[in-house]
Amino acid sequence: MKDPKVSVEVLNHRPFFILGEVRNPGQYQYVNGMTALSAVAMAGGYTYRAKEDYVLITRGADPKKELRRAPITTSVMPDDVVRVPERYF
Repeated sequence: MKDPKVSVEVLNHRPFFILGEVRNPGQYQYVNGMTALSAVAMAGGYTYRAKEDYVLITRGADPKKELRRAPITTSVMPDDVVRVPERYF
């Protein structure tokens, strides 16, 4: 073949994980364009003890698996672990 044309479509992404101060922590299916806030919404929302102004994210693609503080508008990627911290009174 000369100059073949190919297109690829992803049917299923790897899931992401959310834990900490959310109502239903666990594994959820990734959706394109997802932010940390929409991930919290998928997990049932914040608990009454949640710190709502930032999250802690470990990127699945990061070989060092560093935990990073990020605003709630940060994009979530497949295989990420999102943790909602507890607020202190």
